[in-house]
Amino acid sequence: MSKQLTLLIVDDEQSTRIVLEHFLKKDFNVVVKGDGMEALSLLEGGFDVDFIIADLNMPNLSGKEFLKILRASNLFGQIPVIILSGTDESKERIDCLNIGADDFMLKPFNPMEVQAKIRAIMRRVQPM
Repeated sequence: MSKQLTLLIVDDEQSTRIVLEHFLKKDFNVVVKGDGMEALSLLEGGFDVDFIIADLNMPNLSGKEFLKILRASNLFGQIPVIILSGTDESKERIDCLNIGADDFMLKPFNPMEVQAKIRAIMRRVQPM
């Protein structure tokens, strides 16, 4: 990897943010936000991210709405996104994937699996 990728984690659960940040900060420049509105403000402010992990169920702006806004944007539409959810509903997974999520993972998750999925998606998006 030539430059360290910047990873945005968007989740209202502090424990999820802490686990992901702790595990992924060795390989990525990690930035955390508590909801979709905060994440959108960060992006619209010109902060450059290479990858986003977002929770499905968040206050203010859900992961699904956040994803719809990203995919409709000329600036952020190509950023890879993994959606995390505590809900194992096939309809939610299908909706998120159809809207443009690159992957969908259930909570609780193995952080090593999250890291492997990020790497797999990034291999397709850009050469590492």
